[in-house]
Amino acid sequence: MNPWDLQANLKSVILDLMYLSSFILIGTWLRRYVKFFQKFLIPNNLIGGFIALLVSTQGFGWIDLPSERLGLYVYHFLALTFIALGLRQQKSGWGKGPLSKALGTLSTYLLQALIGLGVAFVLFYTIMPDLFIGMGLLLPLGFGMGPGLAYAMGKSWEQWGFVGGGQVGLTFAAIGYLYAFFVGMAIIQWGIRNGKAALIKSTDHITSDMRTGVNKSGDYPIAGHLTLSTEAIEPMAFQLGLMGFCYLITYWIVDVMASGLASAGLNDFVATLWSFHFVVALLVALVVRKVMDMTGRSYVIDAGLMTRAMGVFLDYLVVGAVAAISFVIVGKYWLPILIMSLLTGPATYALLKWISWRAFDNFHFERFVEIFGEMTGTINSALVLLRVTDPEFKTPVAEDAVYGSGIALFIGLPLLVALNIPFAFFKGELIGYWVTAGVLVGYWILLTIVWRAIGYIHFRRQTTN
Repeated sequence: MNPWDLQANLKSVILDLMYLSSFILIGTWLRRYVKFFQKFLIPNNLIGGFIALLVSTQGFGWIDLPSERLGLYVYHFLALTFIALGLRQQKSGWGKGPLSKALGTLSTYLLQALIGLGVAFVLFYTIMPDLFIGMGLLLPLGFGMGPGLAYAMGKSWEQWGFVGGGQVGLTFAAIGYLYAFFVGMAIIQWGIRNGKAALIKSTDHITSDMRTGVNKSGDYPIAGHLTLSTEAIEPMAFQLGLMGFCYLITYWIVDVMASGLASAGLNDFVATLWSFHFVVALLVALVVRKVMDMTGRSYVIDAGLMTRAMGVFLDYLVVGAVAAISFVIVGKYWLPILIMSLLTGPATYALLKWISWRAFDNFHFERFVEIFGEMTGTINSALVLLRVTDPEFKTPVAEDAVYGSGIALFIGLPLLVALNIPFAFFKGELIGYWVTAGVLVGYWILLTIVWRAIGYIHFRRQTTN
């Protein structure tokens, strides 16, 4: 079903958003006073999301927050997050650091996808012949790409018989977050004890403000600049208005494309198209930003305010995503979810540790911490962990991470297409999954060849200079 067609009355939508807002406050309060959350630097949105899960429709049922409506918010917040990213338009870096980060990211996606698909094949051919094999392909979406994309893709696959596909994607994302912060902090402690960290010798530098999540020192970071006169318009309202305009254009474009597919008799592709709305949203935002740059009007966009808006959407996305997890669906798929998660976490750790000390020229441990946090969570969780090892972001790791993520998004689009091969070309038939496995292996081989070629060129340039 097209997520835009979900029937929800205005009262329910407003109450839902007020509940999600309240859970963000609850998460903030718990992070402020509970030592356990402070020790592992668990984000407020994740804490609030799990509390919401317990008391909402999926848990004790004390609050009416059904998965279907929460999934709708996750879907839209995902697109808005990418729109803010595109409008913000930070400078793109194409040096070895960002490029190695991007290629390492894609390698991890491929490893996670092959593990998920492999486990699904084994279970399908042995004890679970009714298993929807495609659930294995949700693993890299949940672990490496975040809850929004995992839900959107899983939801679109429900038309092929994947019962609760959206909730399975959210479950993988939640498990990934647990890996990111609990295992991530363990990695940091190990690195410090063994002298791997370049800048710090202990975690004593983690201030009380960092642990509680409340800035009480008075040294407040600057959120952004007012690029328009407040007498005319609130600058933040303009930033939000620009994002809303881009989303409206996105809807029109996808709607026209969907109508074209339906007219051509390709109805099976429509749901997949709507799940890729965030890609169209990003492209629209980049085009709008480019036009404003070329006409000399981009000065009205403030990168700081756009970053804050992106953070707001991401916070609500995470709270809603975790709260939308269905215990019924988890119970239905508990065995494959457990096996896939137990195998993927250590495998991701091993691959990224190997990559971090071979693909980069410096700050290997800091890069390992960052990329592990991102490949099990999001770029935000990665930067939270990195800040522990690089408190003032003195190393190029944070900058390379942001640029590398942007590069990975574009060169990784073929991967998203590959994950949809069983449904777009084989109507969910078994052969489609085997073709996908072959494509993933071939893509990884090609990626490795390209990566080695880039490394060789970089080496030759260094020796020549």
